[in-house]
Amino acid sequence: MRFPTAYAVLTVAVLLAGLMLPQPVQADAPPPTGRPVLRVVVIDHSPPFSDRDAGGGLVGFNVDFGRELCRSLGAVCSFDAAPFKQIIDDVAAGRFDIGFGNVLRTPDREQRLLFSIPYWRSSTSLVGHRGMPELSLEEAIRSRRVAAIRGSRQHAALVRLADADPKLQSNLIPVSTLDDLWEAMRSGQSDMAIGPTLNVVHFLLSDSGDGFETIGTPMSEDGLGGTVHIVFPPGQHELKASVDRALTALRNDGTYQRINRSYFPFDIY
Repeated sequence: MRFPTAYAVLTVAVLLAGLMLPQPVQADAPPPTGRPVLRVVVIDHSPPFSDRDAGGGLVGFNVDFGRELCRSLGAVCSFDAAPFKQIIDDVAAGRFDIGFGNVLRTPDREQRLLFSIPYWRSSTSLVGHRGMPELSLEEAIRSRRVAAIRGSRQHAALVRLADADPKLQSNLIPVSTLDDLWEAMRSGQSDMAIGPTLNVVHFLLSDSGDGFETIGTPMSEDGLGGTVHIVFPPGQHELKASVDRALTALRNDGTYQRINRSYFPFDIY
């Protein structure tokens, strides 16, 4: 399947993506007496979910929605940003109270974290230079160098394939961030990249994505897609229940949809 234009990329992502997938910043104003203080972490540079504006402030879907959640909870929140894997480790260790890490629910993560009700759905897409033949994930890792973010579900899927055939290890190019993912392709370090579909679409619609396109159709099987959750430290059941109620209320009063429309032309819930 080809996606020769930005409009086609976005349209196919809507139909097939399973729709529906930083550094410390200054805290909000000091809390009045009696208001809870919550430490919130988002992914470092994962547009359109989180990024930094020209002044260094955090922006993006997760940031806007996180602030609305805090308002609904009556809490004052400080927002930090960290790489994906660090978010899981830091929330599990209690260094943050709430994690917006675009985290899929898996049995191993359930041993370390509490999960909110779903707040959007994700899938996975391969991306490569325009004109590249359609490839399955296994065909891709067998014939191309494929970059993936270390610690992600996409990386884990490629590791499983490479472990079954040691000759494929050299075709797996682990990177640390989304920027590194796209740069690996642009620099020739990798032939392809694999990442969450909504991040892929955002890249393809940007100037940096010129000359690239999705390869094949989005994937959601084998842990490559599913419901995305807010995460909490183990034992924080009361906080989880409060966030679940607030999330439901923000869906019911239209706040979620308003923020959604600021970043996506379709409902990602």
